[in-house]
Amino acid sequence: MRKILLALMILAVACGVAYAVSNSADAFMSLPWGHTFARTQRRMENSGATTVTPRKESLTMQGYFEGYQATFIFGFYKNKLLNAKSVYLKSMGDLEKDRQFYEALRKAYNVEYGSTGETPTASTRYSGKIALQNVWTPNRYTTITLAYNPEASKRFPGNSLSDRFVQIIYKYNKWD
Repeated sequence: MRKILLALMILAVACGVAYAVSNSADAFMSLPWGHTFARTQRRMENSGATTVTPRKESLTMQGYFEGYQATFIFGFYKNKLLNAKSVYLKSMGDLEKDRQFYEALRKAYNVEYGSTGETPTASTRYSGKIALQNVWTPNRYTTITLAYNPEASKRFPGNSLSDRFVQIIYKYNKWD
Protein backbone atom coordinates (compact mmCIF):
# COMPACT_ATOMS: atom_id res chain seq x y z
CA MET A 1 0.00 0.00 0.00
CA ARG A 2 2.85 2.39 0.77
CA LYS A 3 4.31 1.84 -2.70
CA ILE A 4 0.99 2.87 -4.23
CA LEU A 5 0.83 6.03 -2.14
CA LEU A 6 4.44 6.87 -2.96
CA ALA A 7 3.80 6.39 -6.69
CA LEU A 8 0.74 8.65 -6.48
CA MET A 9 2.70 11.38 -4.73
CA ILE A 10 5.53 11.21 -7.26
CA LEU A 11 3.04 11.38 -10.12
CA ALA A 12 1.25 14.34 -8.59
CA VAL A 13 4.49 16.28 -8.25
CA ALA A 14 5.62 15.33 -11.77
CA CYS A 15 2.29 16.34 -13.30
CA GLY A 16 2.14 19.59 -11.34
CA VAL A 17 -1.04 18.69 -9.46
CA ALA A 18 -1.76 21.34 -6.87
CA TYR A 19 -1.64 20.22 -3.28
CA ALA A 20 -3.39 23.37 -2.10
CA VAL A 21 -6.64 21.39 -2.12
CA SER A 22 -7.30 18.88 0.60
CA ASN A 23 -6.36 15.32 -0.25
CA SER A 24 -8.27 12.31 1.05
CA ALA A 25 -6.21 9.71 -0.86
CA ASP A 26 -4.12 8.69 2.17
CA ALA A 27 -7.16 8.30 4.40
CA PHE A 28 -9.05 6.31 1.75
CA MET A 29 -6.15 4.00 0.89
CA SER A 30 -5.29 3.23 4.52
CA LEU A 31 -8.82 2.54 5.83
CA PRO A 32 -8.75 -0.98 7.28
CA TRP A 33 -11.47 -3.57 6.81
CA GLY A 34 -13.76 -3.76 9.80
CA HIS A 35 -13.67 -0.03 10.56
CA THR A 36 -17.00 1.17 11.91
CA PHE A 37 -19.24 3.61 10.05
CA ALA A 38 -18.48 6.44 12.51
CA ARG A 39 -14.71 5.91 12.42
CA THR A 40 -14.69 5.74 8.62
CA GLN A 41 -16.72 8.94 8.34
CA ARG A 42 -14.60 10.77 10.92
CA ARG A 43 -11.33 9.71 9.31
CA MET A 44 -12.45 10.85 5.86
CA GLU A 45 -13.80 14.15 7.24
CA ASN A 46 -10.45 14.75 8.97
CA SER A 47 -8.80 14.42 5.55
CA GLY A 48 -11.07 17.08 4.05
CA ALA A 49 -13.91 15.00 2.58
CA THR A 50 -17.51 16.02 3.18
CA THR A 51 -20.44 13.71 3.76
CA VAL A 52 -23.07 13.60 1.03
CA THR A 53 -25.26 10.63 1.94
CA PRO A 54 -24.93 8.98 5.34
CA ARG A 55 -26.83 5.70 5.64
CA LYS A 56 -26.24 2.77 7.98
CA GLU A 57 -25.28 0.41 5.15
CA SER A 58 -23.36 2.91 3.00
CA LEU A 59 -21.63 6.26 3.11
CA THR A 60 -21.03 8.62 0.20
CA MET A 61 -18.53 11.47 0.51
CA GLN A 62 -16.98 14.12 -1.74
CA GLY A 63 -13.36 15.18 -1.62
CA TYR A 64 -10.11 15.10 -3.57
CA PHE A 65 -7.86 12.21 -4.52
CA GLU A 66 -4.42 13.45 -5.58
CA GLY A 67 -5.88 16.70 -6.90
CA TYR A 68 -8.82 15.11 -8.75
CA GLN A 69 -12.37 15.70 -7.57
CA ALA A 70 -13.55 12.41 -6.14
CA THR A 71 -16.64 10.65 -4.90
CA PHE A 72 -15.96 8.09 -2.20
CA ILE A 73 -18.46 5.31 -1.50
CA PHE A 74 -18.17 2.95 1.46
CA GLY A 75 -20.20 -0.19 2.13
CA PHE A 76 -20.65 -1.78 5.56
CA TYR A 77 -21.31 -5.40 6.49
CA LYS A 78 -24.42 -5.70 8.67
CA ASN A 79 -24.43 -1.90 8.93
CA LYS A 80 -21.31 -2.05 11.11
CA LEU A 81 -18.03 -3.09 9.52
CA LEU A 82 -16.34 -1.62 6.45
CA ASN A 83 -16.26 -4.27 3.69
CA ALA A 84 -16.23 -2.22 0.47
CA LYS A 85 -14.73 1.09 -0.55
CA SER A 86 -14.54 2.78 -3.91
CA VAL A 87 -13.43 6.07 -5.36
CA TYR A 88 -14.58 7.63 -8.63
CA LEU A 89 -12.35 10.38 -10.07
CA LYS A 90 -13.59 13.30 -12.14
CA SER A 91 -11.43 14.32 -15.09
CA MET A 92 -9.73 17.70 -15.18
CA GLY A 93 -10.33 17.76 -18.91
CA ASP A 94 -6.81 16.81 -20.02
CA LEU A 95 -6.85 13.39 -21.70
CA GLU A 96 -3.05 13.00 -21.55
CA LYS A 97 -2.78 13.80 -17.82
CA ASP A 98 -5.72 11.52 -17.09
CA ARG A 99 -4.05 8.69 -19.00
CA GLN A 100 -0.71 9.29 -17.20
CA PHE A 101 -2.46 9.19 -13.84
CA TYR A 102 -4.22 5.93 -14.72
CA GLU A 103 -0.92 4.40 -15.92
CA ALA A 104 0.81 5.41 -12.67
CA LEU A 105 -1.97 3.80 -10.66
CA ARG A 106 -1.82 0.62 -12.74
CA LYS A 107 1.96 0.39 -12.42
CA ALA A 108 1.83 0.96 -8.66
CA TYR A 109 -0.78 -1.77 -8.20
CA ASN A 110 1.25 -4.12 -10.42
CA VAL A 111 4.33 -3.52 -8.27
CA GLU A 112 2.37 -4.02 -5.05
CA TYR A 113 0.17 -7.01 -6.01
CA GLY A 114 1.80 -8.56 -9.08
CA SER A 115 1.33 -7.90 -12.76
CA THR A 116 -2.06 -8.32 -14.28
CA GLY A 117 -3.14 -7.57 -17.79
CA GLU A 118 -5.55 -4.89 -18.83
CA THR A 119 -8.81 -6.32 -20.05
CA PRO A 120 -10.74 -4.26 -22.55
CA THR A 121 -14.41 -4.40 -21.65
CA ALA A 122 -17.46 -2.86 -23.21
CA SER A 123 -18.18 0.42 -21.51
CA THR A 124 -21.39 0.20 -19.52
CA ARG A 125 -21.87 3.93 -19.87
CA TYR A 126 -20.94 4.65 -23.47
CA SER A 127 -22.46 2.46 -26.16
CA GLY A 128 -19.89 1.01 -28.56
CA LYS A 129 -16.92 2.24 -26.50
CA ILE A 130 -14.30 0.30 -24.57
CA ALA A 131 -13.05 0.76 -21.02
CA LEU A 132 -9.89 -0.83 -19.60
CA GLN A 133 -10.12 -2.93 -16.46
CA ASN A 134 -7.49 -4.45 -14.16
CA VAL A 135 -8.26 -6.84 -11.29
CA TRP A 136 -5.98 -7.91 -8.44
CA THR A 137 -6.66 -10.39 -5.65
CA PRO A 138 -4.00 -9.76 -3.00
CA ASN A 139 -5.54 -12.43 -0.75
CA ARG A 140 -8.49 -14.78 -0.89
CA TYR A 141 -10.85 -12.24 0.66
CA THR A 142 -9.89 -9.01 -1.11
CA THR A 143 -10.47 -7.93 -4.71
CA ILE A 144 -9.21 -4.66 -6.17
CA THR A 145 -10.54 -3.37 -9.47
CA LEU A 146 -9.07 -0.42 -11.37
CA ALA A 147 -11.09 0.76 -14.34
CA TYR A 148 -10.20 3.48 -16.84
CA ASN A 149 -12.70 5.02 -19.21
CA PRO A 150 -10.98 7.37 -21.69
CA GLU A 151 -14.37 8.57 -22.96
CA ALA A 152 -14.96 10.23 -19.58
CA SER A 153 -11.91 12.52 -19.99
CA LYS A 154 -13.88 15.55 -21.06
CA ARG A 155 -13.33 19.25 -20.76
CA PHE A 156 -16.61 19.66 -18.84
CA PRO A 157 -17.47 16.30 -17.27
CA GLY A 158 -20.85 15.94 -15.61
CA ASN A 159 -21.45 15.11 -11.98
CA SER A 160 -22.71 11.59 -12.55
CA LEU A 161 -20.55 8.63 -11.51
CA SER A 162 -20.75 7.50 -15.13
CA ASP A 163 -18.70 10.59 -16.06
CA ARG A 164 -15.71 9.48 -13.97
CA PHE A 165 -12.59 8.46 -15.87
CA VAL A 166 -11.02 6.26 -13.16
CA GLN A 167 -12.71 3.97 -10.69
CA ILE A 168 -10.92 2.10 -7.92
CA ILE A 169 -13.02 -0.49 -6.10
CA TYR A 170 -11.93 -2.57 -3.10
CA LYS A 171 -14.14 -5.42 -1.86
CA TYR A 172 -13.65 -7.61 1.16
CA ASN A 173 -15.81 -10.75 1.30
CA LYS A 174 -14.64 -12.62 4.39
CA TRP A 175 -17.93 -11.96 6.18
CA ASP A 176 -20.25 -12.62 3.21
